[in-house]
Amino acid sequence: MASNTDTPRTRSIDVLLFDDVNMLDVSGPAQAFDTAMRMGAKAYDIRYVSADGGAVRAGCGMRLVPDAALSGDTASDDLLIPGGRGIDALLPDTHVRAVIASHLHRKPNGRVISICSGALLLAAAGVLEGRAATTHWSRERDTQQHPDVAWDLDQIYCADGRVFTSAGVTTGIDLALSIIRDDCGPSVALSVARELVVQLRRTGGQSQFSINLASQFAPQGALTRLIERIVSVPHLDWSLDALAQEAGMNPRTLTRHFKRDLQETPAQFVERVRVDHARGLIADGLPLKQVARASGFGDLQRMRRAFQRRFGIHLSDYVKGFAI
Repeated sequence: MASNTDTPRTRSIDVLLFDDVNMLDVSGPAQAFDTAMRMGAKAYDIRYVSADGGAVRAGCGMRLVPDAALSGDTASDDLLIPGGRGIDALLPDTHVRAVIASHLHRKPNGRVISICSGALLLAAAGVLEGRAATTHWSRERDTQQHPDVAWDLDQIYCADGRVFTSAGVTTGIDLALSIIRDDCGPSVALSVARELVVQLRRTGGQSQFSINLASQFAPQGALTRLIERIVSVPHLDWSLDALAQEAGMNPRTLTRHFKRDLQETPAQFVERVRVDHARGLIADGLPLKQVARASGFGDLQRMRRAFQRRFGIHLSDYVKGFAI
């Protein structure tokens, strides 16, 4: 996507509303785009549509009244499909699928954006065929119905040509900030992030957020502190003996706590943290040898083996297919 950091033209976005839509999937990206406009970028004009133009009720119970009906004749540049429980009821809707499927063909500069389980509707419409994509981790079983898509459910968001997908909920804001950065420049994106009090760019993936949550809810205080320490400095020596010493436990007790609370061994946990850290550095464009050292693998061969275990693909294929 070409950046336009001087005087970006106005981009219009149709946001699809439907019964049981996730309100954060709608309001998160919309607020980010609106904030960019209010800060002087004047780059976005948001319109809300539903399948038939009628009012809908969000999953949280809020009644939403759209501006118009979803139509293939829209003048809007981009089409944003949020997620939510109601996405399953839309999957068989031939009209909705047809509009989504034809959008990129009708709009040479248009984009299709999905938040959370909205990616399943894009997949059903054929938009994601042969593309890298992500969606919410809880929809892994549903993604198996679309083997033609290169799913990576650990990504916060994926950008593949003019198609964008995100893991959902708050990561819809991450995706919107990325789009704003490309459209309006990094200074505008940074200003929006500051206004919304969010990070401009979160590294890692959905599993990394799960790791941080695990550290907060692990019942053992020493284990909580150890997890936070590993996540903050993954490049240190985290052999079993070093982990046990840091936690103030013997290796056998520490292993028992990890298996009980995290359902994996200490070594598996450390590797997962290092892989997630490495992915963030790869996305930032750092040389792979530097990534291997900074994330604690020490050398490329160890990092290659870890990526093969985690994703079942070679590191070089991961970099080509999933690095943002």
